[in-house]
This record gives sequence, C-alpha cells and structure tokens, in this order.
Amino acid sequence: MQQGTLMQLLRTINVLTLASLLILTGCFGLTDDAIVPADGEGSHTDSDNHPPNINAFFNQLSGVEEYRSSNATHEYSIGANVTMYHSAIDIDGDALTMGWDIDLDGTIDSNVSTLSGFETIFIPTSLWHTIPGTAGELMTTIAFVAFDSNNAGTSQLIDITPRQLTGTYMYNNGGLYTFGGEDATGSVTDGTGDDLIRITMSQGSDLNWASISVKISVDNGAPITCSNGDASGNCDLVEYGHTGDQFWSVGDGVTIVESGQDLCTSGTCVIKVTITDTHRGITLDETTAVAE
Repeated sequence: MQQGTLMQLLRTINVLTLASLLILTGCFGLTDDAIVPADGEGSHTDSDNHPPNINAFFNQLSGVEEYRSSNATHEYSIGANVTMYHSAIDIDGDALTMGWDIDLDGTIDSNVSTLSGFETIFIPTSLWHTIPGTAGELMTTIAFVAFDSNNAGTSQLIDITPRQLTGTYMYNNGGLYTFGGEDATGSVTDGTGDDLIRITMSQGSDLNWASISVKISVDNGAPITCSNGDASGNCDLVEYGHTGDQFWSVGDGVTIVESGQDLCTSGTCVIKVTITDTHRGITLDETTAVAE
C-alpha cells in the first residue's frame, strides 16, 4: 500500500473516532440536559409542604342547657354541651390554625390554640338528628379542622355518641318541647272543683292528645293522672287556646282542675306536672307551679 493512501486512511479513522466521542458526550445536542426520573420515581423539590396530621374524638355529653344573650330581646338557643379532645402536629413546623366545625360548612366555628387538649362545645338542637326506630335518641357529626400557614389543610369527622338528651328541656321526635306553669285564676278552697294551675306549651311540634298523659303530684304526693275533659279522674284538663282539633300546639294550654276530690287542702300547694308521650314512652316535660 502506498504511504499516501495509508495516511489518508488513518486520518479518516481519527475523524470518525472524534465524531463518535463528541456524540457520546452530547456536544452535538443529541441528548437532553434534563434528567428524567426512573419509572415509579417522582420529582422532589425542597419546597414540598405536608398537611397537618390530626386526631380527635368525642369524650362526653353534659346535657341540655339554655343560653341567653344579653340584648334587650333576650334571644336564646337550646342545645347540648359536648366535651371533645384534639391533637395535631405539622412535621414542617408551620404555624397551625385549628378548631371545630359544628355545622360542617367548612368554616371553623370554635377555634383552639393548643396542639392538644379538651374543649367543651355547645351544639344547638337544630344540628341533632333523631335516630329512626329509637325512643328519641339523637346523634350528630362535627369536624376537627386544621391547616398550616401554607394553606395545606386536613379535617376529621367525629360522630357524637347517640343518646337521649335530658334536662329541663327535652327533645323528642324532631321537636323540642318547652312548657310553662302558673297559678290559675281564683283562690284554692276546701272544695273539690278548684282551678289549680295552668300549663302552656311555648315550643314544640303538635302533640296528639290521644298519646299524651298528664300527671300531677301535689306537695310531693303520689302521682295522679288527670283525665282529658271527661271527668273520669281526680283531676281534669280543661284545654284553652286552639281547641278545635285533636292536637296540643304551641300557644295552647290546659287548666288543671280538681274533679271530685280536694287535692289542695292547705290553700297553697306546690304542684309538679309530668307530661309524657305514651306512644314512645318518653317524658316530654316536668314543670312545677304553685297553686294559691
């Protein structure tokens, strides 16, 4: 082989080798500078933010209470106090805004400032639900909500243990019943037909008289069942208000009168009235009034 031909061959080999090296090192722009994660591996940055981790549970229910505002109209709401527990942590160390959402609208109704602890929360009766097929047992659900300063949030739903609400105000069949008692007109004598006290319904749904029992206890004596207009017992109920139907409605009431027996012999008697729904076996109200 001639020397010139050999030199030409060596130069060609060198050029091809150099080109291959340039391609492999990316100098010709045939590769992408970005590093693509392997399958199943995500991209991670230092700015990742984690939502808070929370825990919450219902502790106990403390009964029905009445809350009155201080304004001139004396507005009030009736419901139950429940004791709740919460705990929270944010692994990023962000500041947390936390609290209880009692009506599940996504807004905190009762804020908390500690990372763990117990709180007493008032839940009005409008947020309780009667459990079908039970004797007036109620339940409700509230949420514990927490979000950090970067707006990463989380929530937890908590069911309040079903049970009957008891107290001065009783809840039954989706209706809250309240009654008031007062002395009836006229003086109490040693006769057997005196008007004793008046009982008026101030709140609640209609009650069918066929399923209502009214008993009285005079000066802590034995309970006496009053008849409803038929004079079949030792006390009788004389309805007032809207009397043209078979229901005891808001604004309606009864005058409890003696019926053939002198129940109040001292001239002044303390009378406890118990109103019961006999169909469900639930006491709707217990009211005390003085007959004079």
